[in-house]
Amino acid sequence: MKRAIGERIRRRGTLAILLLVLSVTSLTACLNDLTPQGRWSSPVTDDNFIYVGNVDGVLVRIDAASHAYDVNWLYPFELDGVRKKPKGLGAIYGSPVIQDGTVFASGYTCAGSDCDGEIFGVSIDSGAIAWNSGGYRLRTKLVGKLTSTDNGLLLQGTGPVDRERNPPGYLYALNADPIAGRRVAWRTPLDGEVWGEVAVDNASNTAYVGTDKGTLYAIDLADGDLSDRVRWTYKAEGAIAGPVLFHEGSIYFGDLSGRFYRLNPRSQTPDWQFDAGAWVWAKAIPDDLNGAIYVASLGGHVHALNISNGNPIWQTIVDGQIVGAPLLFDRVRNDFTQRVLAVPSGDDGVHVLNVNDGQVVGSFPTDSAVKSAPVLLNDFVYVHTLDGELKWFSPSDQTLQGCVVLKDGGRCG
Repeated sequence: MKRAIGERIRRRGTLAILLLVLSVTSLTACLNDLTPQGRWSSPVTDDNFIYVGNVDGVLVRIDAASHAYDVNWLYPFELDGVRKKPKGLGAIYGSPVIQDGTVFASGYTCAGSDCDGEIFGVSIDSGAIAWNSGGYRLRTKLVGKLTSTDNGLLLQGTGPVDRERNPPGYLYALNADPIAGRRVAWRTPLDGEVWGEVAVDNASNTAYVGTDKGTLYAIDLADGDLSDRVRWTYKAEGAIAGPVLFHEGSIYFGDLSGRFYRLNPRSQTPDWQFDAGAWVWAKAIPDDLNGAIYVASLGGHVHALNISNGNPIWQTIVDGQIVGAPLLFDRVRNDFTQRVLAVPSGDDGVHVLNVNDGQVVGSFPTDSAVKSAPVLLNDFVYVHTLDGELKWFSPSDQTLQGCVVLKDGGRCG
């Protein structure tokens, strides 16, 4: 079986890498497009609600019990009489984050090279803007997901601000408190733009953020005004475009040289690094039960690595770029439990892999490309497609159970 997988990889690997140069151009162009379009926002769940950024850059809410689109809960909006009318930001790429009864998100739009972004919070209970000062606006792209910390901060990486090319990026720390007197707690200049999610080690009060110049920063999150928050930096071989993961005392990230790293924050050196075969954008998924970490690439490679030493356990290739993080879950079929990985495809659908050997054992057919991470809630797997639809499937047999258009709440088809 492993030999068959290896032969399949060798047959398809060369073609995948040749196509990668062309296909990834469109991927990165999305981030530099003059009229940004989101649809990468991964759904997040809280109780019986699903929150996601739609195609117009509007944060919307779906009731997971009735699957009704909540017309009274959305942001940003304008009033049409007494009704809320969506008025989008242009694009929300990152998934929302929920903290203390508030859903936080960020988005942006551009006119030429002039980009306007907004970071905002919406009350779960009322649907009203949570901050007394309204949303916080920045003249820059806001691509990566917000990250919350235990000391009440929201972290957001940016590109250059206010048309100033130097510095080319920042890490912003905002006070999540609704009545904070000062919304921005601090900001730290970086050597490049931030496209991915920031990781946090709350125990050491440290944030880890990567830039498109290939630099990983360790940033001090301590309260107060510090003259320099940079604790140390590490230079990767390529641009760090995707999320950084902090897990069980180690830092994990990939770069656009095709390498994937496990970095030791104490020595600031790699415990190991792995050649993933193509550019790594998606967030890695640790599997503590199996002692593995799953790494996906823009070439469609999926690798299961021993999380301790980086040695490969299995590898396979699926169709399409992998941008969104895979979903790890246990599915039950005929009283048999199987641990699987749902891998979103930038071409079409979501592939389902057996984590024991990497074999494809099914798919969630979306009829559209997917660049967001699937989520599991109430016995359904939810997928946000590039068509701007939210579809939900049975996790056991992958059958489609329903679909809603996130732009206006209409039913698909």
